[in-house]
Amino acid sequence: MKKIVLTVALIGLTTIGVNAEFIGGFIYNNMTTPGGGYTSVAASKQGTAVCKNIFYIVSTGDCSVKAAMKNGGIRSLAGYDVQRENILGVQTITTKAWGN
Repeated sequence: MKKIVLTVALIGLTTIGVNAEFIGGFIYNNMTTPGGGYTSVAASKQGTAVCKNIFYIVSTGDCSVKAAMKNGGIRSLAGYDVQRENILGVQTITTKAWGN
């Protein structure tokens, strides 16, 4: 019985950090991934939106591009990036948007 529980726990720990979009480390991860909407227009405003995820069980916040635009007072989006930081299963996702 112990072997079955340990095997299931090991499989769970090795796959918990795998996401269909992004692969990150479960113990530590700090990466910025490209979002989209990049234009050559000079951006005068920047906004951010943050959400938290704890062990892929509890998630709070709104880290959408729309929330970042609202927080920065942006009407016309020039581009955005997504930063993901994970320390021992506590993940912070920050969306940074810029535009006019």
